[in-house]
Amino acid sequence: MKKNTNNNNMPQPQTHKNTSTSEEVWDQKKRALNSRVAGKNEEDMVVKQLEKKTTEDINASAEAFIKKFRQQLLIQRLESIENYEQMLGRGL
Repeated sequence: MKKNTNNNNMPQPQTHKNTSTSEEVWDQKKRALNSRVAGKNEEDMVVKQLEKKTTEDINASAEAFIKKFRQQLLIQRLESIENYEQMLGRGL
């Protein structure tokens, strides 16, 4: 920090030396831009893949998801009943 030569007690801002060369700054900007472009291309690919699914495919996927979800609920319910019966068997 610079020494305050004024009578007010406000600190003076620090001055930072720019250690990056213009080529380094340019390279950093190119890398940032390339990563954004790559991300955009990946997003476009995902959107296109989703758009390719027809209504029937979406319905089939939803039905499969619901069926699997219900099976998992049933398994959890059966495990819960089994745990309850074991607890009763131990006399708790």
